[in-house]
Amino acid sequence: MDWSDWQPVYLAIAKRLSLDIDADRKATALLTSLLEDIDPAPLLNKLENKIRNRIVVVCGAGPSLGQQLDEVMSMPETVDAIYVAADGAASAFLELGRKCDILVTDLDGNNDDLKTMMNHGALPIIHAHGDNMHRVEEFVPTLNTALGSTQVEPTDRAFLWGGFTDGDRACHITLHYAPRRLILVGMDFGNVVGRWSKPNRPLHYEADDRKRVKLEIAEELVLGLLARTSVPCSFMI
Repeated sequence: MDWSDWQPVYLAIAKRLSLDIDADRKATALLTSLLEDIDPAPLLNKLENKIRNRIVVVCGAGPSLGQQLDEVMSMPETVDAIYVAADGAASAFLELGRKCDILVTDLDGNNDDLKTMMNHGALPIIHAHGDNMHRVEEFVPTLNTALGSTQVEPTDRAFLWGGFTDGDRACHITLHYAPRRLILVGMDFGNVVGRWSKPNRPLHYEADDRKRVKLEIAEELVLGLLARTSVPCSFMI
């Protein structure tokens, strides 16, 4: 994603949510410095090789995730699929005793579960923004390998694929590398938030006003992205 293409989308989102653009840039600079000793080139190649011409299942952390993930994993055509977990969706994989291949996270989910999934081989893509700098500063130095992600101008360690929430960003990343097919699970855009989205949530819960706007933005970005791609895409229902 070129910054010139993403910039007007981002600025509209920033206005809608009153985001601190300077804080997003500061977070990107922080992430870049923390990843300075990790060469991204082999990780980018690994990411592309995992996705290109494969069936890829992108998993959001919506309330439908548990049922849909169990269902899609039982389909014969997904035996060799690549699974991308958006942040807290990693916890649902662990509940099912399964692993994901790629983890897209701004570190909102259960960090112990995120770390466990990384230890099982998931390729982490860590996103930095103005509201998660403290988590980035604490978590990223514990990693031996990671790619960085930004929603403002990219750097040599923080890449811009597009997307705003973990779920729609995971879709942008996946489609960038030309999968054979994309299947979306747990991508609910209603007023209920999946219990995996935040640590220590035993039940699904009602979205507050700000979260509703974020879900609306995620839905708009996903639907717009799917309308522009030639890759066959489907939602599990």
